[in-house]
Amino acid sequence: MPEPAAASPASPTASRDAGLIRGVGPVALTAAFVGMLVGSGIFTVPAAMAAAVGSYAPLAYVACGLAVGAVMLCFAEGASRVPTSGGVSGFVGIAFGPYWGFLTGMFNYASAVLASGAIAAAAADVIGTALPALATGPIRAIAITIWFFGLALINIAGVGIAARFVTIATSIKIVPLALFIAIGVWFIVPAQLALAMPAGGADIGRAAILGIFLFTGIEASLAVSGEVRNPARTIPHAIIASMLGYAVMCVIVQLIAQGLLGDALGASPAPLAEAAARLSPLLGIILGAGAAISMLGWNASDSLSSPRMLFAMSRDGILPTALGRTHRRTHAPWIASLVHAAIAATIAVSGTFTSLAILATLFCVLIYFLGSAAALKLRRDNIAHAGPPVRIPALLPVALAGNAAMLWVAFQSTAPEAIGIALFIAAASLLYWARRSAPLPSSREGSGVGDS
Repeated sequence: MPEPAAASPASPTASRDAGLIRGVGPVALTAAFVGMLVGSGIFTVPAAMAAAVGSYAPLAYVACGLAVGAVMLCFAEGASRVPTSGGVSGFVGIAFGPYWGFLTGMFNYASAVLASGAIAAAAADVIGTALPALATGPIRAIAITIWFFGLALINIAGVGIAARFVTIATSIKIVPLALFIAIGVWFIVPAQLALAMPAGGADIGRAAILGIFLFTGIEASLAVSGEVRNPARTIPHAIIASMLGYAVMCVIVQLIAQGLLGDALGASPAPLAEAAARLSPLLGIILGAGAAISMLGWNASDSLSSPRMLFAMSRDGILPTALGRTHRRTHAPWIASLVHAAIAATIAVSGTFTSLAILATLFCVLIYFLGSAAALKLRRDNIAHAGPPVRIPALLPVALAGNAAMLWVAFQSTAPEAIGIALFIAAASLLYWARRSAPLPSSREGSGVGDS
């Protein structure tokens, strides 16, 4: 039987996690992490990466994977010390205080909802090639809205059901990639692995942002930490397993795409589907369908984790109290799930994949700074809310290396992007200071008809 979420009586996270059920095990959590990692990027970024740095694209994946991996090792220790709803914002808040926890939560949610909207929009575009009605107009908007609210209803049905759905969706979307790798590796043309460099030289900055975007997502899935069984062991193991497996997959996929398409890769709008179609038209169709399934599966993973961020900030007294209510029967954060669906659907209908993905990545960079620093402070203060935590070897140099890479990526942003993020921080700070004197809401469970 799942154990009820609990923290030590003196823990500041006790009221936040009250009413939740620890029903997420290691397989489901790893699947949620992989589901967040394997989104639309793996099906589309190989072309953009080749256009940016040519033959060096596989090395770019390795560099970005190492940079994000260093940060995720810090997160593994931080989350094992403070496994609570809100994920990164939870342990940042314990380390540096409620304001920084709130700001991290806002960054985390902004990044996740921007990415979710971008990926849903990209999925509609992909499906629209076969069903033109979904390419634009009101039918597209209605379909996207139904999709997000359908995911919200699955989430409201209970964390166990939602986690199993994510596991199934992740398994399905891995199949086309597995076929692409298993078949494509035998048809690589070695001479085509050497790609021409882009005109004007390699665009290292663009490649870095694209690569970092591919590896983002786990920080959002950590929002379900308050519902994980044996979190001190499950969370770090799931992070390490998902990051290593995904990094290897990215490098292999890039090499196969280069070996099949050569210099044509950089200009391909659907690189894996086009590469597969050169081997078999049927395989090309499977990869095209796989891209759409992968994107929709990413949304399923996000629908499990992102509402928990709103839930956690509500329980902390910053966002409206209603967002902190759990369903009386399933104990899921039902209002937060519906609100997240509405926000993500609005972004998907009104935005574009590229611009939203870049903004999502830049918000992630801010999260990575704060989360890595928090892990160091939690170790220094010997804080552990759920039994003996994991201790990452050489945590300080690992954190410094990861943050140095993230600082460099941050400087690749444009002036409008930097200004937009600064305005977001100012607005979030005003919200926090406007509500900081309000008393913390009591832990409540509600079905929407009457709250207990």
